[in-house]
Amino acid sequence: MISILSRLLPHGGDSRELDNPVVVSAQASRLDKVLGAAENNGADLAIIDTAPHSERDALAAVRACDFVLIPCRPSILDIRAIVHSVDLVKLATKEACIVLNAVPPRGNLAGDAAQAIAAYGIPLCPVHIGQRAAYSHALTLGLTAQEYEPSGKASEEVHRLYLWVRQQLGM
Repeated sequence: MISILSRLLPHGGDSRELDNPVVVSAQASRLDKVLGAAENNGADLAIIDTAPHSERDALAAVRACDFVLIPCRPSILDIRAIVHSVDLVKLATKEACIVLNAVPPRGNLAGDAAQAIAAYGIPLCPVHIGQRAAYSHALTLGLTAQEYEPSGKASEEVHRLYLWVRQQLGM
């Protein structure tokens, strides 16, 4: 079973009508209790999504994690913007990687971004998430990419990322 915790902000899963994966909105101060309840209910993986500009909430999430994924678009402004997330990971001494997302299907932005990201000293995830309409459509409908288009490229990318993360966690 997978438990997905939405942003540590209100209304994180409001557009979602399906029961699985479970989406829970929580405040950072209650994160330990929510994670404990998820584990007691059989969850073997919890994904915490928090806004990067809220350092207090982001630090609480990082401290609760075994492994941190830092999403980043392959643009210079986004690469510069992840410095705070990288700092939090280093402060909490947690394992992490940077996941390129919204990668255009053409061009070498991913390669250029990989070179710039190397300066942070955090590994780059080998699975990249493409710039696909399926992600926007799924989010609008409160669905995951797999629910929206089960045999689509977005679904495949997310599945590969999921398998890679489980491997990193020894699951």
